[in-house]
Amino acid sequence: MARAVYIDVSATAIDGKRKRKLHYVYDGERVYKLDKLIKLKGVSEVFVDSLFPENYSEILELLRKGVRIHLLKNTRILKRLRLENNLRKNDEVDAMLISQVSRECFRELTIEEMELKVAVRPLISRYEWIVEKRKVLKQWKSRGFDYFREAIKAMESDRKRIGKEIIKIVNRSIYKDIYRRVCNELKVKDSVEIAILVLELPSTSGIDKLKSYLGLTLTKKNDKCYNHRLRRHLESLAVNLYFKCYEKKNIPEEFINVIKTTPSKGKILQKLQLKILKILRRAFIEVNIQKTLPTTSVSLLADEQ
Repeated sequence: MARAVYIDVSATAIDGKRKRKLHYVYDGERVYKLDKLIKLKGVSEVFVDSLFPENYSEILELLRKGVRIHLLKNTRILKRLRLENNLRKNDEVDAMLISQVSRECFRELTIEEMELKVAVRPLISRYEWIVEKRKVLKQWKSRGFDYFREAIKAMESDRKRIGKEIIKIVNRSIYKDIYRRVCNELKVKDSVEIAILVLELPSTSGIDKLKSYLGLTLTKKNDKCYNHRLRRHLESLAVNLYFKCYEKKNIPEEFINVIKTTPSKGKILQKLQLKILKILRRAFIEVNIQKTLPTTSVSLLADEQ
């Protein structure tokens, strides 16, 4: 019999490259764990709290099988429900709480949207590979291996070309309003780092969860468990804004104040990353509010400021 299930989604259920955590599924009667979303049987609708790059292919496969998938627009709703019901945060509780959230607080994912995400992934992977290898070659060149010069130039040309292609795709996608809003707020014309973060950051998550996901709240337990790949894009964006300030180029006043009042470069870059993350999160929620998100979510966003 077809039914709806409610899932607290994990980014590490499949590969376990970071600390492995399974998906928690609530079917209206019980909670069980699942390592792959495509193992769901007899399900017509799925309600999820987050969407991670690691899950794109499985989500797309379910959509193609006719399963309707709904993404929670703002996970702060779950935090509010936990507080109202005096519940401790854990994955099992969150899976059950998802079932209590009004359907107005979800948006339905489409095959076209997920095909976009899956299609652009190889471009992003290629871009990241070039950035990583080019950095290594530049290090070797600085040690006297000058014959890497032409390879570095070719890789830089390829990096710029792929970066423009990623930006072009995002500018023509359903994410264009979020992308343009973040670019305007950071006072940049275009940025491949912003494009990738807008496309792949699980921005439905609350700011605390995003900070943990990107390793901005490190502890001895989770210092190796965060998403290093997306964190590098955030760091790169922060570094670019840092140097723009010293080159006396136009950047937001709040960023200038951080740079002028923070004693060390390391702390400056971390603060800049936190500010950028909040801007990304705010842009995502505000654009969704304009697209008929319930008014209750406006106050949920305000809770994070």
